[in-house]
Amino acid sequence: MRSTWKSICFSFLIIVVGWGELHGQDLAPSKRPFYKYKGDYGEQVQAKKSKFKESFGYELIDMGQNWSPNEIEIIHTAIKQLPATFYGVSKLKALYRLENIVLNSDQGPSEDVPAATLPSFSTIYENITQSYKVFVAQQELRVELYNPLFYEERLDLINIIQHEMAHAFDFSKGFLSFSDEWISLTKFRVLHIFSLDGDKESDFLYSLVDDPQVNNYAPVSTRNLSTYSRQNPQEDFANSVTAYIHYPYFRYTHPLRYKYLKKNVFDGKEYFRNDPRINGFEEKVNSDMENALVKGAWGDIRNIFIELSRGYFPELEKKIIKRIWDALGTMSVSPEKDKTLGLATCYLMQPEGLELRKNLIRSGRMSVKEFLKDPRCFRDSRDSFEKNISKWSPSNIYFYQDRGDSFVKFMDPALATAYVRGFETEYFWKIFIEGESKKPLTEGRIKRDTGGNGSIQVNLMKSANNKFQLPTGQILRMELGARRTHPRIFKNFESEKAGIRFIFQPWFNYLGPNPPSIRVTTPLNSLKNFH
Repeated sequence: MRSTWKSICFSFLIIVVGWGELHGQDLAPSKRPFYKYKGDYGEQVQAKKSKFKESFGYELIDMGQNWSPNEIEIIHTAIKQLPATFYGVSKLKALYRLENIVLNSDQGPSEDVPAATLPSFSTIYENITQSYKVFVAQQELRVELYNPLFYEERLDLINIIQHEMAHAFDFSKGFLSFSDEWISLTKFRVLHIFSLDGDKESDFLYSLVDDPQVNNYAPVSTRNLSTYSRQNPQEDFANSVTAYIHYPYFRYTHPLRYKYLKKNVFDGKEYFRNDPRINGFEEKVNSDMENALVKGAWGDIRNIFIELSRGYFPELEKKIIKRIWDALGTMSVSPEKDKTLGLATCYLMQPEGLELRKNLIRSGRMSVKEFLKDPRCFRDSRDSFEKNISKWSPSNIYFYQDRGDSFVKFMDPALATAYVRGFETEYFWKIFIEGESKKPLTEGRIKRDTGGNGSIQVNLMKSANNKFQLPTGQILRMELGARRTHPRIFKNFESEKAGIRFIFQPWFNYLGPNPPSIRVTTPLNSLKNFH
């Protein structure tokens, strides 16, 4: 069998980062100072380590950074919230404390990744056996915790630790996230990636990509980008585990995931009471909203909005914003009510929410400063969007063919914020033949004047400026970017460009079967067909 390791290795590094750099697309961590205990706490730390090992079955190991008593206490709290199925997880012997993750010898340490779970793995379709394989690197199963983790607020810190433990649990069970059942219920699909130096007999990489038609994958933390769970089934699985523990609406937004986790991960343990009188997510939200409005429990309404922000529910959000307009009325009766409800609407990603906030400012009931002091409102403010978010480039880019048409699929985590702020988004792309002239083979653009879940699929044939035919067997390079334009104030902002390299082969099947029947197999470094 022809070796394809050179081109496979290039993409393999991308896949590994997707697994190891688990929070690589997160928002910036909180700026509260990293606490370093200055006392002599050797015996105290050892006692806490021993208690942790006795309670959960794991060593706490220092590697370049010593554990502090406070760190051990919060790790203890996080693991204690998990069910007993997470204690003494098979093959997981220890949690490691380090200063920073080191991605590879060229990149050096990364200073913004809070945690990671090893080992890494690669997904390869093996031609000789005609099967989908997951080749796992020959490393021990371990959870690593880095300095940036301990800058986080307490709830986020606990959430991240449990997220990593979910990855470890997933691995110990032979990757539940790669099982046919999980892939089928989450609507991920197999996409084949042709090797740059391959032929019909070559092995090739494959990836599992989300379905743009599905609005909601697993709910995300408020510190994460909305597209986080759509990256791959492993992140979707880990975020589902933390959602099961922390998010009361998870059983209503994702009943199939909830049922699967209750049986296969949590051994029947539940964290929120079920109301048998409620049928569905929208009914649950409306019921909770009505109770909160009747009681004047404005903080409860804010909590409902936080839960809504973990997914994409545009029609429901529009209805709720109208109810908030009605609740606020035309005149202020309570500054506290105005402030709590006004700030809470920053969690709703619809332009009607922004208009409500502008009305509160115009009528003198709240000030711009009050909104900008709130971290959530500041994150999606005009300055933040124009100076930062609008420059985010598309990510998770894939080329594929389906039924004679060429497509590009990618993530745009800035789409929702652009829509809220009244901007239309236009995606523009160019395809070049690598090594030839700088003139593109073809180019195109497509406009989107609505929001969305952040997962984008573009038909290249329909969006091209001219008719074109992709050359067979040549390395092609695509550049992709986004332009945000406001139709009334005539501002426009352009993202950084992103790109991929690919080969078009008309005989190659870019889309895999569903389910794919993936097999987790031999450690990566023992492969004999790759070098």
